[in-house]
Amino acid sequence: MPFFERVWNRTKDRMNKWKGQERLEEETGDDSTEQPAPHDRDYGSTEGTSSYTELMSGSVPCPSCKGTGKIPKEMEETLVALIPINDDRLKPKRTWLYVLVGIGVCVLLATAAIFMLVPRAVDLIPNHKSIDNVNVTLKVKDPPELNFHFMNYVNIANANYYVVQVVNTTATIISKFQPWSTETIGQGGNSSVITVSPLSDNEGSRLYFNNSVHLSGNVAQYCQSEFIHLTALYVNMQFNVAVSMVYFNHKETVTLTMTQQVCCVPSGNCTSSY
Repeated sequence: MPFFERVWNRTKDRMNKWKGQERLEEETGDDSTEQPAPHDRDYGSTEGTSSYTELMSGSVPCPSCKGTGKIPKEMEETLVALIPINDDRLKPKRTWLYVLVGIGVCVLLATAAIFMLVPRAVDLIPNHKSIDNVNVTLKVKDPPELNFHFMNYVNIANANYYVVQVVNTTATIISKFQPWSTETIGQGGNSSVITVSPLSDNEGSRLYFNNSVHLSGNVAQYCQSEFIHLTALYVNMQFNVAVSMVYFNHKETVTLTMTQQVCCVPSGNCTSSY
């Protein structure tokens, strides 16, 4: 039948081709067995060292072959290296330790900066010493008047870790000849810029200010009475002190109220013999 004949003819053709290939392999078998395939050649294992050095002038080391392969230089920027996930180069070496140390150092520096820059109190400490010497500029018995000026001071303590500058000091003086007195009898001030060092104690810095006082009426009469030959005469005065300071372009005012005894004798000296 035609169908079986076609199958038989195809089978014979395939048998003849197979026999021809066997003869060709027998004739060239010696040469093919002597030369191994290029991919079967051993260029040295990745564990040991190579017994020879291969010089290829136009190549660079293959990054994914552990140093045992070469790729052309012109293809270095176009090829993509595939590295196994268990390769040692992908394993972080103390990365977390370095990250934690860096974060810790940053936190410490930030904490120290905040601790040192947080504003702290600047306190004024009153001067309770009496004023024993004044400079009398006017004394009149009828009607009684007495003008004089003197220097006074307050202590200032800076608890900050940075310098504070005092730009102005003012004082309002109120007579306390009687405890209920509220008469303003003088003014004081100092506009000089004074630098207060950081972490200064109560006695660290003194703010001096000049004061001018005008006494009249019963107070001036008392200061010029005959008692001046027997004892020194003082008048209680209340000082309302206001200090303006600047730090980091921030202006702040601190106030203080203190009461002192001030010499009011016409000679201006309450320490000499009477």
